[in-house]
Amino acid sequence: MQNSKKYKLYKSGKLWVVGAVAVAGVAVSANTTQVSADTVSNADAQAVKTTDATQSDKQVQLTASSTDTTTNKATTDDTTKTATVSSTSEKSTVPTTAGTSVTQDQAKDAVDKAQDTVKDDAKTASDAGVDVTTGKTTDVTINDDNASSKTNEVLSDLNKQDQAVKDATAKQQANDQAYQTATTEKTDATKQGQADLDNATSDLDKQVDTTEKAGIKVNVEVAQSSPEYKDLSGLEGQDLLDAMAYNINLYKQAIADGVASEKNDTEALAKLTAEYQQKQADYAKANADRDEAVEKGQSDLNNATSDLDKQVEASKNAGLDVSVEVSKVSPKYKDLTGLEGQDLLDAMAYNLDLYNKAVVTGVSTEKADTETLTKLTAEYQKQVADYEAQKAAVDKANADKKAAYEKALEDYMNGTNHTTSMTAQTQTDASSGQYQTFMNATVDQKIGEFTLEHDMNDGVHIIGHGVLKSKVNWKIVANGDGTETVTISSIELYSYTYTNAYQNQAVNQNINFHVYDNDGNDLFSVYHDGNTTFSKTINKTAQINKTFKISPNETSPLTQVLIVDDNWIWNTHGQVSTQIKNTNVAPKAPIYEQDPVKPTAPKATVHHVQVVAHAKGQEPAVPVASVKKVTVADMPNADKPKPQKVEVHYYNIKKTPKVEKTETPKAVETASILPHTNANESHGGVLLSAMAGLASLGLAFGISKKGKKQN
Repeated sequence: MQNSKKYKLYKSGKLWVVGAVAVAGVAVSANTTQVSADTVSNADAQAVKTTDATQSDKQVQLTASSTDTTTNKATTDDTTKTATVSSTSEKSTVPTTAGTSVTQDQAKDAVDKAQDTVKDDAKTASDAGVDVTTGKTTDVTINDDNASSKTNEVLSDLNKQDQAVKDATAKQQANDQAYQTATTEKTDATKQGQADLDNATSDLDKQVDTTEKAGIKVNVEVAQSSPEYKDLSGLEGQDLLDAMAYNINLYKQAIADGVASEKNDTEALAKLTAEYQQKQADYAKANADRDEAVEKGQSDLNNATSDLDKQVEASKNAGLDVSVEVSKVSPKYKDLTGLEGQDLLDAMAYNLDLYNKAVVTGVSTEKADTETLTKLTAEYQKQVADYEAQKAAVDKANADKKAAYEKALEDYMNGTNHTTSMTAQTQTDASSGQYQTFMNATVDQKIGEFTLEHDMNDGVHIIGHGVLKSKVNWKIVANGDGTETVTISSIELYSYTYTNAYQNQAVNQNINFHVYDNDGNDLFSVYHDGNTTFSKTINKTAQINKTFKISPNETSPLTQVLIVDDNWIWNTHGQVSTQIKNTNVAPKAPIYEQDPVKPTAPKATVHHVQVVAHAKGQEPAVPVASVKKVTVADMPNADKPKPQKVEVHYYNIKKTPKVEKTETPKAVETASILPHTNANESHGGVLLSAMAGLASLGLAFGISKKGKKQN
């Protein structure tokens, strides 16, 4: 039967520890790792094997440091008490006997189970940091005769190995717990101590900052306190806890001394600062009164000067000749050198009175100059306004005349002003009588289009009418001097239409109509009998290209542009002519009006008044202070405990096949296969009985479980 173990966390002070609940365990103190294979009686072994006492959980008691992390200030009464730790281990649960009359199978099963327990405990030890080494496996051959004795020997050895493993585990856990406790106590003490010292240093730093801001020079020194700590090298367990508690108490006392020193410096510095600030207050009061008066005086003078400067600028802009002179006033002030307190305030008041009176006089002077300059400027501006009004009227009249003349001159020089006239003349062979005929011309004078009409007379009636539509093209260009160049370029023939009114009763019905250019070229002709109405589209252009240069009011020659013949019984002839007149007229130069007389600008002189301000009082001498910041040397760290060492070895049980006995075997002396401790092995039964008795008491103890949590 294997024993089971459960672990539970407990709170001890600021530390968490592990307590183990062991079944059939007994508390022993063992520092040796030697394993002894003492033999025990079967009865004792059976008692150990069958015992199944349940033990209550026990808490490992650790007395933590009395330092409270909520404490703000270290005191000399805050003494660290030594923490305690126990290394008592559990009793091995491996049985030392398999009982009487066991079979080979039972024997092997008992050894295997025992070895499983040892292996489990060895793994627990290894997990706790113990250096566990495994030796060579021993072969043990059993038979029906020696199964009980051999098994008991093996179990006894495994029990001692398991106990050694448990002892090493307890020692390792105790050392680890002591290391953790010492480290935690040191960390907590350092944290609290540094916090207390930091608070005192912070108060001192704030006061130093306040003092320096007040203008005082502060020399800050750093003083290190180095208590004579105990060396923790190689210390483990309770020795480590005792030495750490001693060091912590030294550290706390050094912290308390440092805090007290910095508090004293803080208070002394605050007092010095207050005294210096009072001196500065007296000095500031005198100078504040002076600065207030000077600020107001300068403001009054600046305002008066600003008003005067604005008027000077306005007067200059108005055309006045204004000059500015500077008048500096220096009253006879009292000397303030070395004066303090009421003497300084009285002398300052006297100087202020002189300064204020000088300012009032200066402001009055500048205001009077401003008013005088304002009046003079207004008078001059009135004269200028009258002059400018007259000048504006003359300028406008002259500008209008000039603009009108320049416009008329421009129109004249570049004008193409003209009139165009066209005439149509006719000559007939029968201007009277039975065969009288006629020809009329209607002309559009603007674009040159004209209509030429004629009749057809058969001696009885006007049997019809003919209409010729044409256009004369011309171009007029200004020569830039009032003359014009006129070009009659061409004539366009649009159409000819004949409208019949009566039947032709003449014997001769050979009617023909002709249009010729000036050179006699036939531009258009049509032959008919006069009995039908018709219309002919001509769309011909005849070039003329006659050019004339005509001066203003001159008319170009009458120019023929077309010849028309209407031939029948009696012929009717006609000509169309045109002429163009230059209608440009040269303008007359204007007569301008005379400018009015401009007024003379006056001259003026004004004054800028400057009042010299009196001196300030002397600043009090700046004191120099010295303070110390205290640092406390760190406590030495605990050495991490070295791992405990333990060795285990295991057995390979070989069973022997059962054989028939043919003869009585000789008595064989039983030789121990296990190592001896040189102790009297006859007392093994007594020792086992004592161990069983202790187990029945249900003793247990708490151990810390490194790196493993079990429930």
